[in-house]
Amino acid sequence: MSQNPCSGLTDEFQAPTRTSDVSGSMTIADTDVTEAQFEVQMVSVASDEDRRDNQFRGRIMDVETYPTSQFTLTEPIDLGSVPPGEETRTYKATGTLTMHGTPHPVTMDLQARRSGDQIQVVGQIPVTFADYNIPNPSIPGISTEDNGIMEVSLRFARDKTTE
Repeated sequence: MSQNPCSGLTDEFQAPTRTSDVSGSMTIADTDVTEAQFEVQMVSVASDEDRRDNQFRGRIMDVETYPTSQFTLTEPIDLGSVPPGEETRTYKATGTLTMHGTPHPVTMDLQARRSGDQIQVVGQIPVTFADYNIPNPSIPGISTEDNGIMEVSLRFARDKTTE
């Protein structure tokens, strides 16, 4: 990272966005995750700056045309034995990530931990904007990379209606 002598600011910075407007499900049969999907309402994704959010929702992600993004598991995940207590385990999830109306195959590294009757899952998916027909977010005077990282943090709870 280089230092900009004129402003005292670095030339590189991150612009993280977040949302909690996520829904989904996961099905575990024996020791395999057989189905999983989650969906994000893209209009709810926000950063710490309104101008950036307006660019994200409009020109970049066009949330009026593409209101959701989804991940759908396409290959089962073998969990092995049920972990005791709150042990964290690492898995790979292969699926389809659809953003900006464009599906793309992905493999995500996940860490999962059971806590009581819930399962906490965190992971990352590298995203190359062109793979999803997402325009480069650069604007005059601000240059960005052609890729980013989508981080997920999901908490699954048992569906009491299926017990």
